[in-house]
Amino acid sequence: MPELYIITGSNGAGKSTIGPDFLPNQIRQNCTVFDGDLLFMRKRSELYISGIKSHKECKKLAFAWLTEYFDELVETAISKNTDFCYEGHFTNEATWDIPRKFKEAGYKIHLIFFGLKDTALSELRVVARKEEGGHYVDPITVADNFYGNLEKLDKHFHIFDSVQIYDTSEMVYQLLVGLEDDLLVFAVPSEHLPPWVTANMPNMTQKLISKEVSGNSI
Repeated sequence: MPELYIITGSNGAGKSTIGPDFLPNQIRQNCTVFDGDLLFMRKRSELYISGIKSHKECKKLAFAWLTEYFDELVETAISKNTDFCYEGHFTNEATWDIPRKFKEAGYKIHLIFFGLKDTALSELRVVARKEEGGHYVDPITVADNFYGNLEKLDKHFHIFDSVQIYDTSEMVYQLLVGLEDDLLVFAVPSEHLPPWVTANMPNMTQKLISKEVSGNSI
C-alpha cells in the first residue's frame, strides 16, 4: 500500500531542516520532500531576474506556478501508486483536500507535526533563518500559521493512519503524542503537555486525559 507523509507545524519549527530525518528510511530513499516555501521563493526570484520587476506580480505568478506544479505531482503519484511526501501549512479547510484525496486513493496517510511554545519563538526562528539566507515570513502570517495549524489539526487528526506531535522549542526535540489508527500509542502525562497544546488542541488533550482516567496504560 502506498504511503503519504506530511510534515507540518509552526514557522521555524524545523520542518525543512530536520523534518526529513523523522521519515522512515524507505520514504527518504524513495521520495524528495516537496518544500513549497523553498520552491516558491526560488520561482519568485527567477521571475524577478527574468525582467518582471513588480514584486506583487512575481509573487502572483510564482504562486500560480507552484499550485499547478504541486497538483501535477499529486496526480502523478496517485496515478502511479507511488509514495509521496510534502511539507506545508494546513490553516484552512481547502488544504485538507489533498490528504483526503490520497486516502480515498487507498494510501496510508501520516502526519508529523513540529510545534513551538509560542509565536514569539516562531518569529525569532524566522528572523534567524532570514539572516542565514532563508526565506522570511511576516509576523501576521507566522501567527496565522501557528494557530491555524493547531486548530485544524485538532479538528482533523482522526483522518490519519498515524500522527506524531513533537515540541521542537528546545535543542532536544520531545515527542508529545503518538497516534496510530486514531488510538494513542504514546503520550506524555497530561500535566506535562505544554500550554501550546492544551490551549489550542482541546480535542487532542481530552483524548489523552480520557485515556488516563480510564486507567488504560499507553
